[in-house]
Amino acid sequence: MISSCLARGFRPRIGFVARDWMAKQGFVAAGVGITLIPSIAAESVRSDICLVRLHPDEVPTRAVHAATPSGVALSPATRAFLAILGN
Repeated sequence: MISSCLARGFRPRIGFVARDWMAKQGFVAAGVGITLIPSIAAESVRSDICLVRLHPDEVPTRAVHAATPSGVALSPATRAFLAILGN
């Protein structure tokens, strides 16, 4: 988000950083912040928050990792699923 702002000629003033999902929404609802919300979570935002879709060129990419138990042989289903994710 910061790089998008800089590309448009301004630097956002960052006064608070929140890691908690509800705190982020609280800042937005209070009018003192903005946040990015993944589309998978869009249905669960507070009713007093308005969502604005980003331009397709501005949508950030994110890494997604599959978590598996360590020290345990993976089941055939898990191996197949991981193979699908790898494609």
